[in-house]
Amino acid sequence: MSQLDIFCWWWQQPGGRATYTREHVLVWADMVRRHLTLPHRLAVVTDLVDELPGIDVIAPPRDFENVRIPTWGEDRGLPQCLRRIAMFRPDAASIFGERFVSMDMDCVIAGSLDPLFDRPDNFVMYRGGHANRPYNGSMVMMTAGARPQVYTTFTPEGAAEAGQKYIGSDQAWISHVLGWGEATWGVEDGVIWWGSQYNGQAPEKRIMFFPGNPKPWDVVDLGLDDWVQQNYRRDASGRALILGYGPSIWGDVERAMTSGPFDAVIASPEAAEHWPVPVLAIANDDAHALRLARMHGFEDFVFCGRSGAANVAA
Repeated sequence: MSQLDIFCWWWQQPGGRATYTREHVLVWADMVRRHLTLPHRLAVVTDLVDELPGIDVIAPPRDFENVRIPTWGEDRGLPQCLRRIAMFRPDAASIFGERFVSMDMDCVIAGSLDPLFDRPDNFVMYRGGHANRPYNGSMVMMTAGARPQVYTTFTPEGAAEAGQKYIGSDQAWISHVLGWGEATWGVEDGVIWWGSQYNGQAPEKRIMFFPGNPKPWDVVDLGLDDWVQQNYRRDASGRALILGYGPSIWGDVERAMTSGPFDAVIASPEAAEHWPVPVLAIANDDAHALRLARMHGFEDFVFCGRSGAANVAA
């Protein structure tokens, strides 16, 4: 099999219902790497950074990124995704690669992606989460140029009409143009979404998408779901300093700094105010700090000012 180009999209949307960061891209990339053995390249379509470790940066084509449709209002914080129609350009190979997968970064990957991507179809899309929705824009795989009519026939007026029939922005237009019958992934493939009543029917939970809220990092923050906490994380690397609430914190810090450098700091709000440089994350309590450390890939940490328990170094 030739190389598969796998990318997510990252842009800023003022007033959007979710804010995406560099760390979210890095977690997404590590999850893909852990669960894909097929030859591949990872990339992000963005103009927010020039480089990321182990991830190529694709300049946004900027097609249709300023188009809005009445049924998918920016005033409600809904994601404006019509820019992703650029994937259907006849010359898409020159931008995204000959064979590519577009995947939302707000997902949790827990099983092998090989069976999902090792298939001959020139176009596959995640099935819609409701009986009257053909497709969901969270994941698309195609051979570049496979469905050029999605791009070449696009008009803002047509997109507005599509929005009257289907939910979403780009996925509504894709559904409008292609209709029913394209190859799809669904629960039978282990492709599911947060909160779906059909998740229990999946033979294996390979990948879970999070349309709307909460996002997977919110679930980790709140400690809501063990499966999400186990799988939504960076690969283990580096060393973290955790600053808690206990009265011994600054004495602990003084001793910890003699043990060598740290790659990041996770701190309580009070400790963060006194730390001389920005911290990686803010923790509300000890358990929250440990969840955040693991999500960011730190199995090796020193906990200073731990409340109600002995300080630990691991």
